[in-house]
Amino acid sequence: MPMTGRIVVVALLGLQAPVAHADHHDMAMGGGHDTAFGAGVSLVAASYSTLDYIGNYQGVVPTFSWGSAAYSVGASFAMYRLETNGLERFGPGDFAVHGLLRLYHHDAVTTGLVMMVTAPTGDSVGGLGMGHSMAMPAAWGAWAYGQATLTASVGFGRALVGSMSTHHDHGPWPLVEPMNMSELTWSAACDIALGDGIHGGARATGGVPVGEPGHDRVVGAARLAWGAGRVETAAELQVGLVGDPFTLRGLVETALHF
Repeated sequence: MPMTGRIVVVALLGLQAPVAHADHHDMAMGGGHDTAFGAGVSLVAASYSTLDYIGNYQGVVPTFSWGSAAYSVGASFAMYRLETNGLERFGPGDFAVHGLLRLYHHDAVTTGLVMMVTAPTGDSVGGLGMGHSMAMPAAWGAWAYGQATLTASVGFGRALVGSMSTHHDHGPWPLVEPMNMSELTWSAACDIALGDGIHGGARATGGVPVGEPGHDRVVGAARLAWGAGRVETAAELQVGLVGDPFTLRGLVETALHF
């Protein structure tokens, strides 16, 4: 499957997290119709500073996926080292699963739907997890023009709890991947094929609280990806622009496609 399709999904699943967009492999919207299996690992490191907390974290994120040009499913599970106000802790983040469906493809235009669901496996008190499951559906579209591919998406994330009104505004939380209890999500990205299997691009993602206390957030990122045969590697530098999601975050991921 072509790398451009996979980069498209990076922008889509990058709505929420490095954990999320580590799930993108083998979910191309272009290419053949054969199913394929992918496995990869991502390394993430970040520094953050909020009104109440300052520190850094590092994570290892194994990912697995299976799908074709028209659909895919996948999962990821992160393990973190988190330093908060001088206190160090180790533990898992929230487990995430996703599904992606391509609804329309004609010439240079592709559209579809994506759904991500998280399970509260991370320590919510310690800043490693949300404390409840989240459901995050989104609609996306992509347009290819020459060597460039433009992608945009809009979605909605909501806590799967009985009564959200009983939950206070927990600010940028969890520390490793802040989200609001209820929010609109969006992303916009551009990927350019540079030749010899190398792609470069930039993207922006964000969230806006809806119906519950929360905080706007915006993240900007620059990305470089390259592949040879069945192996793909990418590096991304992310900057927290609004809402203190983090100060600076780096991501390196490698995936093998079968």
